[in-house]
Amino acid sequence: MFFLAKSDSLISSVPPETIPVIIVMVSIIMLTIVIERMVYYWKLKPIEPDDYAKSKELVREKKWDEAKDLLQKKSQSPASMVLQVGIEGRRRDSLYIEEDMQTEGYRQIRMMEKFLAALGTIATVSPLLGVLGTVLGIIRSFAEGAGTKGAEVGISEALITTAMGLAVAIPAYVFYNYLVRVKEDRITEIENLSNQFLIYLVDKK
Repeated sequence: MFFLAKSDSLISSVPPETIPVIIVMVSIIMLTIVIERMVYYWKLKPIEPDDYAKSKELVREKKWDEAKDLLQKKSQSPASMVLQVGIEGRRRDSLYIEEDMQTEGYRQIRMMEKFLAALGTIATVSPLLGVLGTVLGIIRSFAEGAGTKGAEVGISEALITTAMGLAVAIPAYVFYNYLVRVKEDRITEIENLSNQFLIYLVDKK
C-alpha cells in the first residue's frame, strides 16, 4: 500500500503547526529587518539644495573645515559622508582624494544593502512555505480519510499556511522594492554630487 495513505506515515508524524510556526518565525525576522532598515533610511535624508550650494561655495573658496562642518551638521546621508571624506582629503593635501571617496562610497553602499538580500529572500520563500504547508495539509487529509478529525486538521492546515505565507510575502516584497528604490536614489546622489565636488577638490592651488 502507498505509504502516504497510512495514518502513521511520515506526513502524519509531522505536527500540523510546524509550517505555521516556521512562517511566524520568518515573519518576525521580516518585521525586524523592515523596522531596522526603515529607521536607518529615515536618517539618511538627502542633502538640501541650499546646504549643498553653500558647501560647494565654501569648497570653491577653499574653506575646507567650514564646508565639512556644514555637511556634518546638516546631513548624514551617504553622499554627505563621501563628500566629507573628499573635503578632509583635500584639507590634508592627499594625493588619493578620488580613490578615498570611491572607497567611502562603496562602504556606504554596503551599509545600505545590509539585510536587503535577506528581505528579498523572505519575500520569495514565504509563499513557497505556504504552498508546502498546503501540500502537507492536503496529503494529511487524504491520509487520514474523509470525515475524520485528521482530515479536518489537514484541510485547516492547508488553508491557514497558504494565507500566512502570502501575508508575510506581500509586505516583504513591497518593503523590499521600496528600500531598493531608496538605495538607488541615494547611490545616484552620491555619484552626482561627488562628480561635481571633485572638480574643486582636485583643483591645484
